Amino acid sequence: MKLLLWLVVCGFSVLHIKSALAEDGVLVVEYGETFESGSDIHMRYYLVNPEGNHRLLFSDEFMAQNPVHLWSGKRVRVQFKDQPGESGRWTQSIELLEGAQRGGITGAQPWVSILCKFNDVPAEPENFSFFQNMYANLPAGLDHYWREVSYENINVVGSLAVDWVDLPGTHTFYVPTPGSGTDANLNSLFDDCTDAADPFVDFSSGFVGINMMFNELLDCCAWGGGLGATLDGLFRSWRVTWNPPWSFANEGVIAHEMGHGFGLPHANNSDGDGNPYDSPWDVMSSATGRAVDDPVYGRLGKHINMQYKYRLGWVNDGDGFIADALTDTVIVIDQTALAATINHRFARLPLADGSHYMVEVRKQVGNYESNLAGEAVIIHHVVSGRSEPPWVIDQDVPPADFSDNEGVMWKVGETFNDPIDGYTVEVLSETTDGFEVRITGSDLIFADGFN
Repeated sequence: MKLLLWLVVCGFSVLHIKSALAEDGVLVVEYGETFESGSDIHMRYYLVNPEGNHRLLFSDEFMAQNPVHLWSGKRVRVQFKDQPGESGRWTQSIELLEGAQRGGITGAQPWVSILCKFNDVPAEPENFSFFQNMYANLPAGLDHYWREVSYENINVVGSLAVDWVDLPGTHTFYVPTPGSGTDANLNSLFDDCTDAADPFVDFSSGFVGINMMFNELLDCCAWGGGLGATLDGLFRSWRVTWNPPWSFANEGVIAHEMGHGFGLPHANNSDGDGNPYDSPWDVMSSATGRAVDDPVYGRLGKHINMQYKYRLGWVNDGDGFIADALTDTVIVIDQTALAATINHRFARLPLADGSHYMVEVRKQVGNYESNLAGEAVIIHHVVSGRSEPPWVIDQDVPPADFSDNEGVMWKVGETFNDPIDGYTVEVLSETTDGFEVRITGSDLIFADGFN
């Protein structure tokens, strides 16, 4: 009887310790970036729940085995190791909770911009109307932009700006080394910005995100991601951006950081140099490269790649063509910015190694795509475990450092030959709104029964 009691007590103790080291919440990834070629990408990971913002630390081996970047904004369960790190908590395992895999981002997504002045810096780089009109449903306005990019699946109706408010601290109180390093106290900036704006805005009235606009440099970077906080009695994992003046000088940067707020990682090209700003085909890569220039809001955002539109629920399998090993078909894929189409928006080619290709069409049209490098079929190789899952395929050897080259643009008469499973994508002709392509699968050669 004593032995049984001892086992029960010990068993309870073990279970109690394990449960104490496991917590549920929303996974948030913060990105700090300068958008300069060769610059470092700064990333921080948090588990957000009512108990706080828990900084997560991952080993390289853990990162290689878990698609953490794909789970930003998703509900997860984290099992912590029992030894804390100096700057956070080491993670033993992470589990995507049931239901978090399904659904995307749809409907109204109102943001509030807070214009925050350091108490020893009087400058106001732009006036209130600049920031309020940034949310307009007019070309160059963010409501117009996100409606087009999402095919009307989201809007930012109800977004507003709060005129310049004064922070209680000096510039160097929040940012000890302005313009360099990563020492900006983002949490204090968030707390004091939102406190200063609280008399002028009800944060509990439906806002999902907060764009903070500062009147002087932060550290190295602009930042985008999220933060957990209770504002006006409402706790949530807020989508958050921290923007120095150079950030809001080009609206494409704001769109890029809001994209991080929506849970999107970077995209990239195929040169393998570690710089995620090398693809001018995606606002989540080069935010301002090959972008339309607006006289008020600078370089505007481009569209995001079809893989990310699929991830956010703005397109689904019914909008595209899904290939397999026996595929031999001719289809028409229409250009990304087209508001509606009876043709395909993309083709997806699944691969045996778990990765896939997303085939889409880009044309020099409209308010946000008219300054692209060309009109062509664009192919991304998507590997979920990478920190930038979609990479633009480049037929040049070596791949270009910045992918506005002919090698990434598949045009009439050109054929992409997949080196992994043997798919081919042949561009047959150009149509008014897209391209006609023939897609053949890897087992086509055996379709007549030969082995």
